[in-house]
Amino acid sequence: GWESEDKPQPESAKIAIEWMRSQFAVKLAEMNQSYDSFRISEVLMTTYKLIWDDFCSWYLEMVKPPYQHTIDIQTLKATKEIFSDILKVLHPFMPFISEEVWHFLTDSENPEDALIVATWPEAADVNESVLDKFAICTEVVTQIRTIRKENNLANKNAIELCVKVNEGHDKDFDSVIAHLCNISDIQYVAEKPENSFSFITKGNEYFVPFSDDIDIEAEREKLEKELEYTKGFLNAVDKKLSNERFVSNAPEAVVASEKKKQADAKSKVDLLEQKLASLN
Repeated sequence: GWESEDKPQPESAKIAIEWMRSQFAVKLAEMNQSYDSFRISEVLMTTYKLIWDDFCSWYLEMVKPPYQHTIDIQTLKATKEIFSDILKVLHPFMPFISEEVWHFLTDSENPEDALIVATWPEAADVNESVLDKFAICTEVVTQIRTIRKENNLANKNAIELCVKVNEGHDKDFDSVIAHLCNISDIQYVAEKPENSFSFITKGNEYFVPFSDDIDIEAEREKLEKELEYTKGFLNAVDKKLSNERFVSNAPEAVVASEKKKQADAKSKVDLLEQKLASLN
């Protein structure tokens, strides 16, 4: 059965539900358009990504309660509604399994309640703002997970996050970031904190302060090697772009690609130098 209780709905679950409903509406519109054009394989791929990437990889992780805790009733109800709509769009491709799961979900054996005669979902309103904010949220979460992985910071150990806002920032998804990354506290700072891992997303700076067990010397050595490599890469791109023959004869797209590499490398060099400076 479903283990739930009547308790307050976490803010992270609330925003996750809002995002998932908008994301489903976007994908449903894509499916309907593909069906109208008889592009069945594209419907299948959209359905696959909706279930695997959006629902399983992100949504369920966002609403999942902490270990050995029960889910709140509101979140469970919304999740079952979303999952019901997912089963409807999956039904044309997996009729028997989706029907079986549908009856388990609805707890009904009445033929009139069967999935095969259920109404196709209707597209809800799309909240573009929530979709845009979620895209930024996933970048931040991915960066924090990378920091954990590269520095052997176990997921079970809570960490802190500091944010230096440079280009506008919305806090709507802070609760989601905290939930997904096991963050004990998110602080907004005017200056970068000393001794911290850092990254930049959409012009804003994020810092994960070192814990007591971080080897600062090893971190400095790793950053110096990465900086040396990046400077070498940047030097090679600079030489290529300073060659007038290359710039005038190469296709415009190739030149643009090299300029993008140059800008990205310069940004990375600046960031690595800042990281090293924070260790001194």
